[in-house]
Amino acid sequence: MPFPSAPMAPYPHAGDLPCHAPFRPVAVPPDCARAVRRLVHALAGFDVLIVPGLDGSLPHHWQSRWTHILRQNGIGVHRVRQRDWARPTYRMWTQTLRRTLGQARDRPVIIVAHSLGAALSVRMAAARELENVAGAFLVALADVAPYRGADRHRVAEFAALPTGRLPIPAMMVAGHDDAWLSLPRARSLSHAWGATLRDAGRVGHIGNQSAIGPWPDGMDMLADFATSLPADHEDSLETV
Repeated sequence: MPFPSAPMAPYPHAGDLPCHAPFRPVAVPPDCARAVRRLVHALAGFDVLIVPGLDGSLPHHWQSRWTHILRQNGIGVHRVRQRDWARPTYRMWTQTLRRTLGQARDRPVIIVAHSLGAALSVRMAAARELENVAGAFLVALADVAPYRGADRHRVAEFAALPTGRLPIPAMMVAGHDDAWLSLPRARSLSHAWGATLRDAGRVGHIGNQSAIGPWPDGMDMLADFATSLPADHEDSLETV
């Protein structure tokens, strides 16, 4: 499987990676090649829906890198493009996610969400507002209610999180030094939701400010999650 060596071109705004624009080949470091091959194999039969969080995902963000890498290896990738990444409203973001999900009709979807996008996705899943979703991969979920950082007023509408078991499989990825989500809280939420919890180590909020590159550890986690989903995806899908 070839891995082109041209660099990824920048995009002008956070979260502004066109959903169906021709991708530019992305350099895959040699130590990531194995993780990429494994992830591409695990995602065969699925589409991926990328759901960025507050302020979107910049071109160096792992979500943006994965978008390019997966597309150039034949995986169907859809990406939520919010009208306003800086001033989110729950209603607007919900509508955009639902509309983007509607573009994926041929294969069951794995949601790959970060931060506020993960909070949005899990709330919509619990409320049964999503369709054709095989599972949700939730990275560094933004636990808005206890958060006391400078951005708390921008995200107040997203504070309420589900308290019961989710109707779809989920994997949560959380670290030891994330200002938005403590590891004990992640353990509590994952237990309540029936989700698998994976420890990302000390990588901050795993977002625009994290120097993790294409994040091969995350690729392995997503590959594990995709492989764990029922073999007969279409027959086992639950409308949520």
